[in-house]
Amino acid sequence: MLSLALAGFAYSPFAAQAAPAATDASPCAGGAVDTALASEMASVGIMYNLAEHPKSVRAVAARLLDDALNKSKAHTEACKDCSKTETTRVLYRVGPTKFLPDAEQQQICRTLDKQTAAKPLTWPDRKFKTLPEVNDWIRAFSEGRGEEGKALYAKCSANCSPRYEFEISPEGEQMRLSTRVHCGLARDANDDQYEVATALRTSCKPGAAKP
Repeated sequence: MLSLALAGFAYSPFAAQAAPAATDASPCAGGAVDTALASEMASVGIMYNLAEHPKSVRAVAARLLDDALNKSKAHTEACKDCSKTETTRVLYRVGPTKFLPDAEQQQICRTLDKQTAAKPLTWPDRKFKTLPEVNDWIRAFSEGRGEEGKALYAKCSANCSPRYEFEISPEGEQMRLSTRVHCGLARDANDDQYEVATALRTSCKPGAAKP
């Protein structure tokens, strides 16, 4: 397993989010609308990340997250058809794009890939005061440090590769972090490129739209 350092075949785990997507046709009724912001390739190479190279996953993630949090503060028109309060969360996803050939995949990774694609691994939400604190926790988590990190390595074992989705919700002076992990097929270790993607999830407080 590989640290995010924050933070065979090719596959883009975020291709489906390349364009704005509606998770519900009526956000005024309690649904949500996802709008993709950015998607970049970044290196998880140790030297790149120790040097905080601009193309390291650590640098790219910090830049995209900061930009996404700033954009989350702007008002949109998602709730224009109802008198409900608009709320916006930041979605942050990281994962490999190249994997070992099918013949080299372990059965445990095949099983976990299917199970966690349908029902991702989750952890209790955590609150942080600053973005650097969020990044520090994500880094420790992906390195298997701390109670949550150890649990990650136990649940996503062997050489299976996790794909991370974090949801950041501003709450006053703090940020709430939700964590979901798809424990998938083993990545090709000869390729150090991961895809880093951000999106905004906008919703309105439950209620009927204006007539």
